[in-house]
Amino acid sequence: MKRSQEAPPPPAAKKFKAPTSDEIQALKETTDLFQSNLFRLQIAELVNEAGLDYAKTGSLDKALHGIKAVLDACKPLKDLDLGPAVAALKKQGVIVPFPSKPDAEAIKYKFSFQTPEKVFIAGSYLVKTIVKSKAGFNVDLAVQMPSSIFTEKDHVNNRYFYKRAYYLAVIAAALRKTEQYSNISFELLNKDPRRPIIVVTSASEDKSVGFGHLGGPGGVKIRILPVIAPDLFPVHKLAPSRNNNRPASAAGGEGNTVTENLPPTPRYNSSILMDTSLVSHLNALHKQAASCSAFRDAVMLGKVWLNQRGLDSSSFGGFLWSLVIVYLMGSGNKVNKSTDIFLKESFSSYQIVKLTLDFLANHNFAEEPLFMTPNGLPIDHPDFSAQSFTKQFDCVIVDSTGRINLAAFLNASALNHLQFEAKASLSLFKDLGGDRFDSIFLKNLTEPIGYYDLVLRINKIPSTFAAYKSSIELDFPSKRQFFSHFTTRLLKLAIKTRTQLIKVSDVNHQPSIAWEVDESVPEDDEESAVFIGLILNPATAYEPVEQGPASGEDENLIENFRRIWGTKSSLRRFNDGTILESVVWDFDGSAEGKQEDISFWGGQFTQFLHEFGGVESRAVAEKRTGSFSAATEAFNAFSRAIKGLEGIPLDITGVIACDPGLRYSSDAMDVLIDFESSTKWPETIPALQHMKLAFYIKLAELIAEKVSGALATVTKPDLADLSSGCLNVRMPSGYSFRARLRTGLEVPMSAKALKTAQGTEDSALIHAATTRFRNVDKLFRAIASHTNRFQNVHYRYTQLSTTVRLVKRWLAAHWLAPHFSDVAIELLVTKVFVDHAPYPTAPACAFTGFMRVLELLWKWDFESEPLVVEFEKNELSTEMRAQIRFNFTGKTDEEQEIEDAAVAEAGEEEFKKRKAVMNLATLDDLTGHFWTDDGPSLIVMKRVKQLAKASLKLLKEAVMVGDDEEVDKIFITPTEGYDYIIQLDPSKLSKYHQNISYDDKCLPKSKSKFKNLAALDKDPLQRFLEEFNPVEKYLEDLQQAFGETMAFFYDGNGCDRIGVLLNKKIVVPLQPWRVNLPYSVKPVLEEAADETVEDIKSKKNKEAGGKNKKEKKKRAMVEPDYASIGAALERLGLGLVTSVSSSFE
Repeated sequence: MKRSQEAPPPPAAKKFKAPTSDEIQALKETTDLFQSNLFRLQIAELVNEAGLDYAKTGSLDKALHGIKAVLDACKPLKDLDLGPAVAALKKQGVIVPFPSKPDAEAIKYKFSFQTPEKVFIAGSYLVKTIVKSKAGFNVDLAVQMPSSIFTEKDHVNNRYFYKRAYYLAVIAAALRKTEQYSNISFELLNKDPRRPIIVVTSASEDKSVGFGHLGGPGGVKIRILPVIAPDLFPVHKLAPSRNNNRPASAAGGEGNTVTENLPPTPRYNSSILMDTSLVSHLNALHKQAASCSAFRDAVMLGKVWLNQRGLDSSSFGGFLWSLVIVYLMGSGNKVNKSTDIFLKESFSSYQIVKLTLDFLANHNFAEEPLFMTPNGLPIDHPDFSAQSFTKQFDCVIVDSTGRINLAAFLNASALNHLQFEAKASLSLFKDLGGDRFDSIFLKNLTEPIGYYDLVLRINKIPSTFAAYKSSIELDFPSKRQFFSHFTTRLLKLAIKTRTQLIKVSDVNHQPSIAWEVDESVPEDDEESAVFIGLILNPATAYEPVEQGPASGEDENLIENFRRIWGTKSSLRRFNDGTILESVVWDFDGSAEGKQEDISFWGGQFTQFLHEFGGVESRAVAEKRTGSFSAATEAFNAFSRAIKGLEGIPLDITGVIACDPGLRYSSDAMDVLIDFESSTKWPETIPALQHMKLAFYIKLAELIAEKVSGALATVTKPDLADLSSGCLNVRMPSGYSFRARLRTGLEVPMSAKALKTAQGTEDSALIHAATTRFRNVDKLFRAIASHTNRFQNVHYRYTQLSTTVRLVKRWLAAHWLAPHFSDVAIELLVTKVFVDHAPYPTAPACAFTGFMRVLELLWKWDFESEPLVVEFEKNELSTEMRAQIRFNFTGKTDEEQEIEDAAVAEAGEEEFKKRKAVMNLATLDDLTGHFWTDDGPSLIVMKRVKQLAKASLKLLKEAVMVGDDEEVDKIFITPTEGYDYIIQLDPSKLSKYHQNISYDDKCLPKSKSKFKNLAALDKDPLQRFLEEFNPVEKYLEDLQQAFGETMAFFYDGNGCDRIGVLLNKKIVVPLQPWRVNLPYSVKPVLEEAADETVEDIKSKKNKEAGGKNKKEKKKRAMVEPDYASIGAALERLGLGLVTSVSSSFE
């Protein structure tokens, strides 16, 4: 069967027109302003989908005007003392949202309300940069409070915030009286306890009246923000170095405390100043949007990028992103030394976003604070110098007035996260080898599982800790916020060289803190948990010594380092002559542990790489626990021994590792032996096999003679199959090697034999030659190449091998490992290390690598796309990637001929069953089928996806609640879906000590009193099982006897059960009896067989409009005898099988 290769030529009449000038201009813009046309289209689609259709906001505009009318109609109230003011509002169903509990004895001033001076729309809605998210979107309505209700000293001791809260409560009471706007609540603006706001949501689901539908499932929130005139308070009194919250005076009191010795309250001061600057910032954004056509799209793309990383709730939201763009389009950035990035109004949204990320990633905020003043410098006032800001804040971005730090509440943790993510996304922008749009804008990275290498979950913040002093509380009213600020600094000092990112965040990730207007302000939540996420630096994370400050450095740093580490810290002199405070880490290779109120996630699964019982040789135990040094040493010893042999006609030039145990990811280990080149090798396959046999025999004799304690045997080769035959060597160390000679002629000879076979019409011969060629190519070329490349990757990513073993263990635990080749698993794991997008870094912990592999198995659409694995970045050219895609969707003529021959031999249904489902393409294998031809099948891959999804869900829930007791369940497979479960006798299993559910009671006990004599006390069966695995032989018998009708699932790590699934296409509930049915059947009584097969076919034929002239003829019908099938399974394993349970019982 040959496919038609030539498509019909296009009609001569059809001609393409030359591109118009507009089309040429569009193409030029795409080249100049965007990475590619695809990227441009993706950006346009994202902006369209995420943005708001302002032509359909009539109901929202109506609501905004209605709320403004209610606020404008508010009548002035008479001045009241605290008690009467609170009581009056409480009667109206509103609790005043004071920032802290007021002291009635200390508050002597009056509370006033006057009609707002202004009510105006502010924020993204006015600038038209709204972005819809899962939480919907916000529309800001600013309410300017009259200056007459405040006094000159209201900026001290929370007086402004108390009066602000009262004013807000009066507005809430007025809105409650209006039915359509009565659905209101309070919320903290940017989680600032001092600045509550009102949130109005739609009270009607009617789209013609309500407005909530515009925001999707998250709805729309109209936020009412109280603001004040910029000149209400003397600005210099609110400078970062000033104190305005004085402990000697009760909150709201008139104390005359001397402020010189009081600590500054920079965040307190900033909260007041931010209420004065809304109009000026709005004007700046509106002006920029009018002058730059791409500004709005760039702002919207930035908001999407921030939302996907959870950065929008870290005080660096869309507002600050927008102002940074305005800053880069001005002239202020010319004074910066760490970055020289400038934006032009002619830039595209793609260029603006990319360069803004470049600026955020590389700007040194610690040494160069940003001043958005016209000249980019601080104003000429000592209270507003650069040092006055940097001394008080983790990040400094001062607005155009030179007085307000817009990043006052952006702590070091959030800043580090922002810059870390900006660097990662910038590298994706620069990656021209693939489409990175999804990784940059569409992937959600807010879950700690899979993102961080190590995660600590602190169940509750300590009720007291020394750092949170009363003086600190004046500026940090929220203990939770100070804990994040303090812990980040503490950990950076303690383990600064071991981490790339330290992030402290709430377990319950909420963008805001809200409560009903008739409820009191929520207390500072000390009970809810906190995450501390660490992304490790793989180069230094596992170093034995932590280096701290140098002797003679800042005394505060040295003192803090000593306080952190206590007696573990000491002065040490290093080889370079430096004397540093240092800590020696007692690291035992594990990363698991649990203390009271703290859960640690990072090494829980290393236990599954150990034995669960029994006694093993040291070599095997090392391979189980992850140390491959002994295996590598044994291989090196074997290589030296082979190369040192004398008495063979050709010199040995190399010994090449080919085994998982030598790829740091796996009992005899496969190696290849290379000889020097020679022209005297035979030119036919049988002759070459005879020559190899002679070499094997000679090598075995020399090894037995020269290597003391070694044992060498020869496996005789098949003269027609170059992949057969080997030299088996057991070294004195206990390691065994399976060595094959490689002459360089194996692959060409097999290719020639395949070509000869293809010249015949014998499909069986073609199929056999194809199989032999693939085996030879895999054995003598591909595996050696893969091993070399995998070892190189392992040296770059130290946790790669442990992750491979965890994935193998997980697949084995779910009885699926036999369906995957070792190389296929290694390629899956390599993918998440080498190509770690959308995550910012490759895993530096096996726990994280394992999580990401599970995510890959769950989310990869293996039926629609190949998985491309590069061992080195950009090693695949564009043409190669196109070839991979073609190989996945189409075939060359030669491949089609091979497939046609296979179909003719095996039948179409059988061939589909054999055909590779999982496509893993590499530089060595552009077809993607090299390592997956023998499995997994479609049913196995679908089960893997389900199990991976369920495992990730269980892990996520366990981390969220801080319970690591249940995580072992992801290594226990559910058995409900199997047709039969074969129970094995544990005492007959040679690897039962590797079983996760190991039970020592199932094995015979040693009678010896001494452990070192226990091995000599084993009964003959135990000693026999050390050299023979009966389960493997039993599975071979099952496959030979029932392979056509059943699939078998088993964990080779000592599992005492085997799962069986029937092939439902062959084992059908009812069919006519015939000779040689491949499974046990029993007759069906005539009255029970209401419909024969002919009846069913006839009905289908009639439904299709056809005619069935054949008369109905009764035939003997049979059905599967499920009990007999189970009995056959048990009989074949007599002595090994204890029982067989069936789902048909």
